Amino acid sequence: MNLEKLLEIIQVQRHDFLNHLQVISGFLQLNKPERIREYIELVTADMSVMSQTARLKIPEITAALLVGFNEAAKYQAEMELAINSNLDQCTVPGPVAGGALGSVIEVFLRNLSSSESYARNFTVRLAENGTGHTICLRSPAFCIADPVLLKKDLEPVKELLNKYAGELKTAFSSEILEIFLDFPGKRAENGQTIG
Repeated sequence: MNLEKLLEIIQVQRHDFLNHLQVISGFLQLNKPERIREYIELVTADMSVMSQTARLKIPEITAALLVGFNEAAKYQAEMELAINSNLDQCTVPGPVAGGALGSVIEVFLRNLSSSESYARNFTVRLAENGTGHTICLRSPAFCIADPVLLKKDLEPVKELLNKYAGELKTAFSSEILEIFLDFPGKRAENGQTIG
């Protein structure tokens, strides 16, 4: 994990925090208590999205997601998050899993279409899949400039995950792009997958 990018997140959050205090102070000076309430609700909603990452059992995945939020903002894209698993039974080592996710987000952002006529939103969903865990990055297909180049750029991640019995798959239609990271889960003594 790139520590410089993590430090950048801390600096951005510090700047945002100070900015929020200034906005609230301005509304106080203007005697606009209703605007203060609305603003606090907006900030709280934004923070709750990022705080979902605290439930994850792999710190490197948490770090990759936090970096992803920050990097997406640089590309004027919005990353949404849906967490339906805490990844507690994932057998892929944390640095590998976090590095793979971070690379997928980075490759996706690097391959974004330059067209600014569409919203650049994408979702990262974490879920259990019966044999382990899946992380899926999903976006409208028009967000990507060149799907062939995207798949080529993802090859190193695919090779890395294969070493740990993980998989990277892509699905591309005329409407939707999906990138799947499949991580195996731990098995109980009876052969059943745990988690």
